[in-house]
Amino acid sequence: MTEQRPFNGTLFEVPFGSEAVQSAAIEQYRDLVADRDPENVLVLTGSPTSMMTFREVLGDECPGAAVPYVTSVIVHATDVINRTDDRAILSDAIRRELIHRFLADREWDHEYFQRASEQESFISDIADLLETATWQDVTFDTTPELQEVATVRDEFHAWLDANDHLERGQMISDATDILADSAEDVVDVDAVLAIEFEEFVEADRRYLQNLADGRDLVCIAETDASIRRTWTETGPVTDHVSFTDHEMVDATPPATRPAATATYFARDEVTTDPDTGDVQVLVAETADDELERIADEIEQIRDQHDVAYADMAVALKYSGEAVIEVMQALEQAGIPTESATVIGFGDDPAIRELLQVVYALAGESNLDSEAAVTVEDPDLTDELRTALAEMDHLGEAIRRWASESGLKERIAADTAPLTARTRFGNVRRAFNMAGFLEDTEFMEATWASLAEMLTRAHEYAPQQNQTSAIERDGGVRVDHVRALKNGSFRVVFIPQVTDERYPGQPQLSSLFPLERVTRMPDYPGVSRVEADAVTATFATDSTASSRPVRQYHAEHARRLLAVGAASATDRLYVSLHTHEDTALDERVQPSRFLADAYRECPWLTDAAEAPINTELAAEKFLLSRVDKALADVRRANSQDVTISLDDIETDFAEIQALLADSGERGEQLRDALHARLDFAAGRVRRE
Repeated sequence: MTEQRPFNGTLFEVPFGSEAVQSAAIEQYRDLVADRDPENVLVLTGSPTSMMTFREVLGDECPGAAVPYVTSVIVHATDVINRTDDRAILSDAIRRELIHRFLADREWDHEYFQRASEQESFISDIADLLETATWQDVTFDTTPELQEVATVRDEFHAWLDANDHLERGQMISDATDILADSAEDVVDVDAVLAIEFEEFVEADRRYLQNLADGRDLVCIAETDASIRRTWTETGPVTDHVSFTDHEMVDATPPATRPAATATYFARDEVTTDPDTGDVQVLVAETADDELERIADEIEQIRDQHDVAYADMAVALKYSGEAVIEVMQALEQAGIPTESATVIGFGDDPAIRELLQVVYALAGESNLDSEAAVTVEDPDLTDELRTALAEMDHLGEAIRRWASESGLKERIAADTAPLTARTRFGNVRRAFNMAGFLEDTEFMEATWASLAEMLTRAHEYAPQQNQTSAIERDGGVRVDHVRALKNGSFRVVFIPQVTDERYPGQPQLSSLFPLERVTRMPDYPGVSRVEADAVTATFATDSTASSRPVRQYHAEHARRLLAVGAASATDRLYVSLHTHEDTALDERVQPSRFLADAYRECPWLTDAAEAPINTELAAEKFLLSRVDKALADVRRANSQDVTISLDDIETDFAEIQALLADSGERGEQLRDALHARLDFAAGRVRRE
């Protein structure tokens, strides 16, 4: 048993399931506000992405126009820092830029780093490890490589502190020290309700202990649900804490089929069929086909069941680039999307246009030609170029360009409102980067320096997430499972449920190979584990392995499926593809967890092929159907077989209604159809 952190308060352990957590939260919050004003009860969530969920869940418990005071550990720590500390907090993009510049010319002591530093991804990989070590506030005291990482981290933080800055990963530990100082009275609440306590890592628990000192404390922990904390420590959270009062909430049978499926993934328990809701499996040929099927299903559900885009979500195992790929695929099909963790900076046309201007003003001789993003020459008049170059402030200069070029008006006119809001936010981030260069002593305030910063932000945008939540709504929510936890969506899709992904291989580090990580006792993640720790952490036993660390991370992947499924209230779709889109056409195996669910959960059904619902599907079907029809006609002539033109006419009629409402796009598709027919008749030749 590990050393337990003591709390003076009550811990409620609730059974797995989003509804159970929300129900317990409502009940405990109602008791706390019965004799207190809502502003005197602090509701603390484990993740920033859960704040909006619990604001909505608890909103009806507040009298009149009052609203619940809901925040997360990191957001509350930020508020404490802002009240008591004059240092500026680095944004994710600026932190990434500074760590790259800080490490660029470093001479490494350890032989491994000397070799690894020759790799292109080295700085990015070690920057990720430094960030993880900072967030967890861990001490590296055993492994030589990690001891050097600790030295670099301390030097980086000293450099930031000397320039009156700190990174977001420092805030919880720094704010914990502030709360421990009785002279600093920065918290004006009477009670604290901590939700998602199962996700509180040791740094969070230290913070909560100081925050709740002298106040009423109630914590709610969901069993068999931790995915963030169990990435870094084993066992249930109750192994690491003790409370003056500890109560277990009785479990009730899942009310819907999605909830029953989630319970099966989480606990390997098969309940009776709730006979409410729907769970279907979508199967496609390739990964691209899989996303097209999801898009078709979204539009079909929206049309036939009156479900808004904002009531649907796509839950992914990985974040960053995986989220962006799905968002792009859905938007290509005409479906608006949103994400709480990905900003889309890397594929924003407005940012590329801004890069054109910054590159032009930086001058070709001052740019890193290998790193620079390929952009077209900007549409700059000589007069405006000269005026911008002569301005003393980079931020004011690019704001003037944006104003005089009509960037804001063009974004508003050319894009849907949700996309326009995203692009406005990205442009503001670029303005902030330019302002940072002017206001800090870290770097030179030159066009070349701004070009380098924007280029790196553009390059790493698909790979990085925000460490804070982005409040945006209106489209289909696309995020990794952690960001969707405890949310409620009428329809949820979980794509790529293949064995390569669920469970897949443990991905503990991009800097060290797995074999090396498993020999590092102080690595910031579960890299060394005994068999009894696996059984203590997970209620499932679905993957036999002679190496407990592999079994541990396999069960963790299964739990991700459970948490994703639990966010669906009405319909859950689990999807996969059968072949990799490669020259070898390799076959892909369904996830072992899905295969087991098929056998154990009789309510899982295969989804039927969806009719044509999106313009992209209509375009592909229309053109491919014409090609097939022409091929059938040729075959009929040469092989003396009979074909039915009535079937072809029926197919075309199915998409005609959609194209009739597609305006100019529909006309373009009709032109493409006529071009195919003309080519088949020999009236057009390919050049």
